[in-house]
Amino acid sequence: KVQTKKVAVIGGGPSGLSCAYQMARRGYPVTVFEAADKPGGMLRYGIPSYRLPEEVLDAEIQNILDLGVELKCGVKIGEDISFTQLNSDYDVVYVAVGAQKGSSMKIEGEDNARVLSGVDFLRRINSCETVDVGGKVVVVGGGNTAVDAARVSKSLGADVPITSSSAMRNQPR
Repeated sequence: KVQTKKVAVIGGGPSGLSCAYQMARRGYPVTVFEAADKPGGMLRYGIPSYRLPEEVLDAEIQNILDLGVELKCGVKIGEDISFTQLNSDYDVVYVAVGAQKGSSMKIEGEDNARVLSGVDFLRRINSCETVDVGGKVVVVGGGNTAVDAARVSKSLGADVPITSSSAMRNQPR
């Protein structure tokens, strides 16, 4: 059944794409506004291709677009189009901006230019930026992002010890 209420989705990551999929399945016209050049959010920019191949992600996104979802990449809400304008043009606005920032460990030296959050490191790698990891990388943490950062750093030729953030916080300054 075709619906008349138009839906705008801000953010083309997992949440935004899921919303677009569910609304399109129910017959609503949906437009996704994504600030990046490509949709996928952390699926594209935070997960290495050995865990989620780009062609698999692209095929899944294409399935959503094939339902009639319109995708506008490179559009920043508040710069390219105002939130007020979206509210005027659409009946419903779903905000799915995600969490693309790493957390601070609040330890001395983490503001050094050579210190990157795992999220930022993986985003740079997945955006095809050159990241000089040098000969040794220390990864602090033990979750998926830490292990992914360690594996990618190892593939770039670095020796990569992994330590927990609690161990780092207990080091003398």
